[in-house]
Amino acid sequence: MRDSLVWAPGRIIADDPEAIASGKAADDVVTFIRGRVAELKEELLAEAPYFVLPAGAQATVKALHEREVRVRVLTNSLASNNQLAAHSGYAKTRRRLLENGLELYELRPDTDAFRPGWSLRSGLSRAALHTKAMVFDRKAVFIGSFNLDPRSELINTEAGLYIESPELAERLTAYMATGVAPVNSYRVFLDPNGGIVWETVRDGKIVSYRDEPEAGFRRRFVADLVKLLPIDSQV
Repeated sequence: MRDSLVWAPGRIIADDPEAIASGKAADDVVTFIRGRVAELKEELLAEAPYFVLPAGAQATVKALHEREVRVRVLTNSLASNNQLAAHSGYAKTRRRLLENGLELYELRPDTDAFRPGWSLRSGLSRAALHTKAMVFDRKAVFIGSFNLDPRSELINTEAGLYIESPELAERLTAYMATGVAPVNSYRVFLDPNGGIVWETVRDGKIVSYRDEPEAGFRRRFVADLVKLLPIDSQV
């Protein structure tokens, strides 16, 4: 096990709980990530279970795209997400993010790649994404508790490990490639008429959806109702 480890310089980035106690914003993690994103030259790869970007971050995605910096994100689909409120917040931003040049993937609920394996009933459980990680230009990684959402930014105290290592970045990139493989996720994009399409592969054939795939009417209906609530800063 020791021989397989990657040795590299790293440091912990963490919010200070004392800041919350004194009524201040604990924003060390988000400030660090914003600064690191501003330095990007080629690519940002990210995985986040909950992905709700405010207007400023959406504009950052557009600015990166205009600088020809690739941004790819894997998050949960409605069918794999265990938090309807978080998904509803994300769904309201999805079209704008696609228009701004984001490469977007959503995890399929039937994949074995992210299925929990800690119980005898895990084979009956739906897959769900839990990884919270980023790869910067395939030179450095950030792995921690931080979700790309307002709750992590404004409410919670978060922590993560930032490591500068091309070798570790390549390993994490390979791991992320599994998540966005067509058999494990839906590629989400806009068709020529501006409609949102979810595309995946089943039995070797490309399958497309025009609505949240495999979620069922009731789940889609509840998610749409939650979109009407003024809770974006809480998800």
